[in-house]
Amino acid sequence: MSTERPPLHQLILKKQKGTFLGLDLQRAIRFFFASNASITIVVLALIMLFLLREGAGFLSTYKHELEIYRRSGLEYCDLVDRPLSKQQELSSKLRRALTASMDPIIQEARARRDAAFLLKREIEEETKLPREALESALEKQPPTAPDALNALRQQLTQATQKLAQAVSVSPLFSPEEASRLRQEMAKLSPEISELPPMLLELSAVFSTRDREAKKQFAELVDASEVLEETPEPLRELLDELKEEVLATKEAAVEHFTLEEGRQKLLQAAESTRDADEKADLLKEAEASKTPEPDYVESIKPVIERRDELIQAVSKYAKDIEIVAAGLHLETGTEEAKKMLARVRQQLPEHAAEMRASIEKLKAWRQDKSVSIFSVIAAFFFGTNWLTNSSWQDFFGFVPLLAGSMVIAVIAIVIATPLSVSAAIYTNQFASEREKEWIKPVIEFIQAIPSVVLGFIGISLVGDLIKEMSGWACLSWLPGFPVQERLNMFNAGCLLALMAVPTMFSLAEDALNNVPQAYIDASDALGATKLQTVFRVIVPAALSGIAAAVLLGLGRVIGETMVVLLVAGNRIAIPDFSAGPGVIFQPAHTLTGIIAQELGEVSRGSAHWQALFMVGIVLFVISLGVNACARAVVRRFELPKA
Repeated sequence: MSTERPPLHQLILKKQKGTFLGLDLQRAIRFFFASNASITIVVLALIMLFLLREGAGFLSTYKHELEIYRRSGLEYCDLVDRPLSKQQELSSKLRRALTASMDPIIQEARARRDAAFLLKREIEEETKLPREALESALEKQPPTAPDALNALRQQLTQATQKLAQAVSVSPLFSPEEASRLRQEMAKLSPEISELPPMLLELSAVFSTRDREAKKQFAELVDASEVLEETPEPLRELLDELKEEVLATKEAAVEHFTLEEGRQKLLQAAESTRDADEKADLLKEAEASKTPEPDYVESIKPVIERRDELIQAVSKYAKDIEIVAAGLHLETGTEEAKKMLARVRQQLPEHAAEMRASIEKLKAWRQDKSVSIFSVIAAFFFGTNWLTNSSWQDFFGFVPLLAGSMVIAVIAIVIATPLSVSAAIYTNQFASEREKEWIKPVIEFIQAIPSVVLGFIGISLVGDLIKEMSGWACLSWLPGFPVQERLNMFNAGCLLALMAVPTMFSLAEDALNNVPQAYIDASDALGATKLQTVFRVIVPAALSGIAAAVLLGLGRVIGETMVVLLVAGNRIAIPDFSAGPGVIFQPAHTLTGIIAQELGEVSRGSAHWQALFMVGIVLFVISLGVNACARAVVRRFELPKA
């Protein structure tokens, strides 16, 4: 009697069944992969909990510091000191405008004088050994024998004359002047204290030209001197007041530090069972007890001088307005006129800000409470990140966020056309042989350590940008010539290079996912290859390309080492009034500040917690960028067949 054979699908299912450690094999495999996915979620949750645990106490700690800052009177002094600090920036701009105006008059004379003195220094450096030997012999006691001195003189003379004839003279001098300069340099000796005659003449010519330039721009010179001298009386008064309030703050910090230690001793005493040890702990806690400073009494000497401070501020603001009125924009070169225009615009604003501080001084109250909302605003909207200060630490988030965002935008603007164009060419136009080397080369960039790219930025890219910015043919570009070789543009270029592999791979995957039916339909309608690519394939893959750009943005924002090495690390909001030239300014970033400062702060301090708060915000930004990328993909996802 024959038996009927089971169907093929039943045989396959039967073969798949089995046991593993007493469990069904399929369930074991499913459990293995599910547990790995769960581990990923758990690790992500642990990272979030760790960041929250370390940064959670920041707001309360910072609130306590700001309360001391207010009650001790530091905030009172800063009402004037903060706007007054802009005077240095304005004075610097005015000096640069004066220099730009005087340069056409004194530049040649100064260059000739400096070239001559540089030649003298070069010859003296090259003849250092015989020169020092002669100087030593001349100072020796008892005096060196005349024959020995003459030998040393002859040795120095020969070396100096030989070098003077061989040295290269600047083309600023005519052949006759160069010959005379060599002759005078050949006579250099430590026994002759006077400068060579030609150097004296060049110095005299420069002094004459300098006097002429200062006379021609006398109003600008006077304005620059007045702007530098005007704040001195106000600064002296502020320094006296700051000494008073700083002593109060130091006493308050000492009190709260000792009080914190005392509370720990009391807790240790409560937990111990040894009577002798408990008594010692209680005794030590009692010895460390200190009274809290009397803030009301300590601030009285400062408040009593409020009228004096207001008068000094009013006088300073009035002097600033006089300086602004005396600046004439038609003076000097075009560069000087632009600088003067900015200074003339900013001086009245500075004066108005100083006058506004008078009302703030009158309205300031020592007993006004510091709300948690003001602490949140001080962090998320603060414009100062100032740490390890003897005055007061401030943790303002805005300068770091601005630097990160500007660098990220620069990187994405550079990386997007490069990566998307490369993906389109590789996917649609490249031959198989081209694909074999294009993809590995682009993907190899990911293998380059970021610290190596940072070295490249320091030693190559930065110097290249600064050198190119000095070319006359590029002087029309905003921000040229570049003042700092380590800047946001340098960092943005390197980050763009790092983002290209990620964006290239994702963009190519998006192009590959376009249904073949779309391409066949375009071909059937008689479209050319270019029409099919740019009117069918690219629009259909646009969501994937947008997601690639967003994920590249996330990659850029999270990068640390490159920005730490080449962004310049200046903690300040970029000067957006410079227009597109702002990208050539140095800046600091969210990731850079964490890497730079976390290893130098004490665990649990306000500074430590502030860095973890930055980490939390950075984590949220990265999650937000990734969520946006997923939302874009879902929004424009092609319908499934």
